[in-house]
Amino acid sequence: MTGPDGMRPVAGRRAVVIGLPLLADAVVAELTAAGALVEQVGSARELVGAADGVRERLGSVDLVVAVLGGVGGGPFGLSPAERWAEIIEQGAGDAVLAARAFLDDLLTAAANDSAADLVLVGSAAASELVPAFAVHAATAAGAAQLARTLRLELGGTLVRVRHVAVGWVSPRAAADGGDALTPEDVARTVLFTLTLPPTTNVAEVSLLTTRTG
Repeated sequence: MTGPDGMRPVAGRRAVVIGLPLLADAVVAELTAAGALVEQVGSARELVGAADGVRERLGSVDLVVAVLGGVGGGPFGLSPAERWAEIIEQGAGDAVLAARAFLDDLLTAAANDSAADLVLVGSAAASELVPAFAVHAATAAGAAQLARTLRLELGGTLVRVRHVAVGWVSPRAAADGGDALTPEDVARTVLFTLTLPPTTNVAEVSLLTTRTG
């Protein structure tokens, strides 16, 4: 169903939001204000065991937003391998788990001519060279490539897949001189992409501040 201007309403959609509290909380607030039914899960690892419970409370899910973690920096040789492995798990690993957990629900929604969206909120480091953030950047690039490949794989099903690459985010953005995004900036961008007509998809978004972008 679309509105008179071709835009798709968010009200009534059944959404799962996964990941980092700073951004995930803002996404939940934005979707709830727009009338979506939202369940929040702390991590994709938790989601594996919680998916059936989410369906019992919400019904079949038609929107998954995964806010990916894995942020961490420092000279590559000065941190233990276990730390880098943890960052990889929190980023690319969580992207895979989040994408797979409700894939069947998304396919069912699309087959019934309903909206079906998978949104991976990652990092702008996916396409940039950031000194001392090698593992974070590699993980971010992996999540971005997962979104691109899934978009191709699922294109014929009408499940929309997108990657939102986010620059530096700070809850104190106003005090940072305009060099950081707010969590609300990210949440509003996610919401905007969901309202586009069903025949269109913003495949990739690079969200940066005007000053740094």
